[in-house]
Amino acid sequence: MKILILENSRLFQKMLQDLLVELKCSVSCVRTGEEGLDLLVNATDDTRYDLIIASQHIFDKSGQKFIDYCKNSEYNTPIILLTSEPNETLMRNARSAGIKDVFPKTNLTYLKSSIRYYIQGENDFDTIKGRRVLYVEDSAAVAHIVSNYLRKLDLEITHFATAEEAFNTFIDGEFDLVITDVMLEGTMDGLSLVRMIRAHNSHLNKTPILAMTGHDDSQLRIDLFHAGINDYVTKPPLEEELATRVKNLITNKRLADQVREQQRKLFNIAMTDKLTTCHNRHSLAEYAPKYIKDSLRYKYPLSVLILDLDNFKQINDEFGHTTGDMVLADVGKLLMGTCRQGDIVARIGGEEFLIMLPHCAISNAMIKAENIRSMIELAKPSGLNVTASIGVASLNDKHGDDFDRLYKSADNAVYLSKENGRNQVTADAESIEESELQHAQS
Repeated sequence: MKILILENSRLFQKMLQDLLVELKCSVSCVRTGEEGLDLLVNATDDTRYDLIIASQHIFDKSGQKFIDYCKNSEYNTPIILLTSEPNETLMRNARSAGIKDVFPKTNLTYLKSSIRYYIQGENDFDTIKGRRVLYVEDSAAVAHIVSNYLRKLDLEITHFATAEEAFNTFIDGEFDLVITDVMLEGTMDGLSLVRMIRAHNSHLNKTPILAMTGHDDSQLRIDLFHAGINDYVTKPPLEEELATRVKNLITNKRLADQVREQQRKLFNIAMTDKLTTCHNRHSLAEYAPKYIKDSLRYKYPLSVLILDLDNFKQINDEFGHTTGDMVLADVGKLLMGTCRQGDIVARIGGEEFLIMLPHCAISNAMIKAENIRSMIELAKPSGLNVTASIGVASLNDKHGDDFDRLYKSADNAVYLSKENGRNQVTADAESIEESELQHAQS
């Protein structure tokens, strides 16, 4: 950041310069308005100043031309006034001169923090570069002006003249901001567009919306805010005001997105078994009741497999727990690779896994279980001979909507697989009987 200091005291010049260099600013110092004006007039786009810090003698004769030039310059460089004796006349002169802030010379710590704010403000718009804006405006002239304002912020603009076209594009994409005129041609106006966006059944309904209208009507503003807009600006918008509102809305969305992503990651961590990356018991407790409820409501079959690796303690004892962990990780990867999207694979104990299979009757679940048993035996996880005993159960009237009862049926079937020699699949007897009865009735 390039800063010009206009101060007639060399001692205070040096103090300010040291403070600004510490903030990594490039600093030039002058003592009079004429010297400062000469620097401003001869500055190029690459050498122009981002901030001017001036003492109160800027209001004497030598500083008036300097002030006039700053006010009328296309760059509109902000000025901070430093004073040792603030008074009403000085404050009035500062306001009429367009000076942004007035600070006492006696509080350099306050001044330092304020300058840091200006430095950060210079870089604020860098944080929204490349962000996508959906812009809806049916006036070609207004759309041209506003689009140019937005492109100066390095935003990616998608413009439509009608709300219908805009909404169809909105639901198929990810935008960081929607800017819409209220009065639009076509069957849908801006207010209807806002309501449709907020009613959309996805995370897209949280996209910030900035409304624009040439009618500064208080009831209209209330209706727009009730519909769900985040901010409001009248037409034609001031470029600096529009830029600030756009920056604030996009920045807030980015922060909200970061929070949502962090929540998603924390949820995944809480619901995932770290070793195998399968679901864990917490995840199963979250999803199993929902799967059962949907199965009963929509009358489709739901089956559960419980898989227990045979003689796993011997693997840990003979080859060590590191090898045992590698076996579990390999088996978890195999199970997830063989299951459909929508199935749940969870590690529920040391060497025990559970698989929930929606839309899968007992007969198909038995075939699935046998395929898994065979694949584990052939895969030789970590180069070892590993087998699994599997129990299968399907949801029936005996279980009701109680997952624990369904789990117990499959667990009893695993126990029978173990008792009968391991490395085999056993179905819950009542699940088989229920299936045969339903088949006979059909």
